[in-house]
Amino acid sequence: MTNADTLVNSPLLPMSERSPTTTADVSWHSQDSDFAAKQSAQSWPQTLLMINVTGFLLGYYAMHNQWIQLAWFLLMSSAFFLSGGYPGFSQSLRRDRWLAAFAGLVFLLLVRSSIIDSFGVSVSGLWLGWLKAGLLVGAMMMIWQAGTVARVARILGLPLAVTATATAIGSVIIFYVLDPNAVLGSRLNNWFVYGGWNSVCTGMTFGFAATWAVFGWIKAAVPRERTFWFVMAVILLWATLMTLSRGALLGLVAGQVAIFCARGWRISRRPLILFVSCILAFQFSAPLISRLDVQKVSQRLGVTKETATQQMIVSGDIADNPAARFIKRGDNGRFIIYGAALGSMTTWQDWFFGKGLWASNDSWSCSLYWNPEHMHSVFVDALVRGGVPTFVLFIALLGWGLYRAWVLARHGEELWLMLACYGISGLVFDGDSAFSLLSIPRFETLILWVPLVIASARYTLRDYPGGGLDLGQSKTLS
Repeated sequence: MTNADTLVNSPLLPMSERSPTTTADVSWHSQDSDFAAKQSAQSWPQTLLMINVTGFLLGYYAMHNQWIQLAWFLLMSSAFFLSGGYPGFSQSLRRDRWLAAFAGLVFLLLVRSSIIDSFGVSVSGLWLGWLKAGLLVGAMMMIWQAGTVARVARILGLPLAVTATATAIGSVIIFYVLDPNAVLGSRLNNWFVYGGWNSVCTGMTFGFAATWAVFGWIKAAVPRERTFWFVMAVILLWATLMTLSRGALLGLVAGQVAIFCARGWRISRRPLILFVSCILAFQFSAPLISRLDVQKVSQRLGVTKETATQQMIVSGDIADNPAARFIKRGDNGRFIIYGAALGSMTTWQDWFFGKGLWASNDSWSCSLYWNPEHMHSVFVDALVRGGVPTFVLFIALLGWGLYRAWVLARHGEELWLMLACYGISGLVFDGDSAFSLLSIPRFETLILWVPLVIASARYTLRDYPGGGLDLGQSKTLS
């Protein structure tokens, strides 16, 4: 790069005056000599910060339940604050308008739910609701600070992808090899969470990790490293497909579309070819998997292969044609749930104020013949519990976050746009509340807020080219 190029693209100039670029690795570098000394002085808090956030994210793959994950987060956060990390933590809301808007929306919902009567609310439910939402905001402030660290995509992504790959392989071995009643065609669950996290949640989290691994593959410069990321990406894509989660598949497609729109065919062709190849391989291997399962089941049950085939098809464990199964499989009552939830909004107060974050499920599900536990869509949940104004603000917040991720993607940091599009698309027809850290499915925070918060942090760095953020890390976007 010439001196002229360096001057034109200097981080000291506003974005509107910089020359456009199409290179994959664009960096905004700090020019202050004092910043290096500040970085060295705060290296220990930064180390604790990244350990904390990394462990928190790995909790969605390898910690048995949310309480272990929460204990990790609280203990490591305490160590981080005691080491002197609070000043940087407290700056996040003041420096980032998007994050402040996110916290403001959560607080608005909390106030509404506290002062306006909600059906079936209890004192314990009220305090628990404040705790869950407060933990969400605190976690996002911590993750925001981690997002300002140089090479955050690699620091967080490598252990996340490795852990997800290991849990995927371990779950396959446990459920398909060691289990005496194993059926290879059954939907994959993550054994390391709850002893078998349901296939939808497993698919959503594995698909998120697969998207991250694909990004690591296309960004890797060293052949050995590129091969390592490629192997993880293939394993995680295959594991996601084995869950037969349509939300995860929709999210993967959205991630592919996002990188194509932001960077064009030259950057997106390899991820697209890999994605399509894995789908085709999974589709064409299904008949072989079915035959092996039929043979194993018939031997175990002492029945003919024809009988075993019929039994397994009826139970939905064997699918000779996964594509057809994806299409023909029912919606599992989702649209009935959506209809019941929207039908329960019978007054103008319901439409304007909503039913409240911690209103009893009976306030919207009483017309159903079963208890669905949650609404299976963060968007429907936001509308029913917060009303139309909250829903509009929620959509606006997501759009604002996507814009920031889009700007980063256009400058070579495509990961956050890919992950954000994955999460938003996957949560159209799944998920519980977007405003709680401890929801029933749990994964909303991971696939929705984490990429948007980090994208906003990276975007905000552009406004402080001289090291104005007292965070103890370099400004390199990588």
